[in-house]
Amino acid sequence: MKNFYKKQAGFSLFIAVTVAGVLTIVAFTVTKIVTKSVEYANIGKSSQIAFFAADAGVECALYYDSLEPSKFATSSSGSPISCAGVSMATSNAISGTSTTMRIGGGGDSNPTSYFGFTLNQGANPLTACVIVSVNKSYVGQILRTRVSSFGYNTCDTTSSRRIERGLEVTY
Repeated sequence: MKNFYKKQAGFSLFIAVTVAGVLTIVAFTVTKIVTKSVEYANIGKSSQIAFFAADAGVECALYYDSLEPSKFATSSSGSPISCAGVSMATSNAISGTSTTMRIGGGGDSNPTSYFGFTLNQGANPLTACVIVSVNKSYVGQILRTRVSSFGYNTCDTTSSRRIERGLEVTY
């Protein structure tokens, strides 16, 4: 009877180590899946912020272009304008770029206006920003306006997690 127990010695330890190893691998795999899921959710949130920043830029441009006279008319100085609580004027720097704002004016030889602003107002401030261009040009005798708006989840141009979303409206 003593020989029977000697042949079985250490078997329980082997089973315990094997089960612990399998559980460790399962726990590691589940942790990796959860980590990736959180990362994808954050990317989705940042993408949404960038898209809504671009939308805010389009809405601001459409509002000021609908005024009589348009703030972006090539024959008038449309400066200043205000969007999301940020006042903007020609020759101010656009946040996150080396470009300066130009609102209206420019004549037919330079028909594009540029402006940008940050969306950092309210109780839950964001670091999102938007850069908008409004181009007014004639096709034959028809005035065409193209509004291009690029939203960013962060104004930090060096961020590896910066996401850009754009909208364009032509009428």
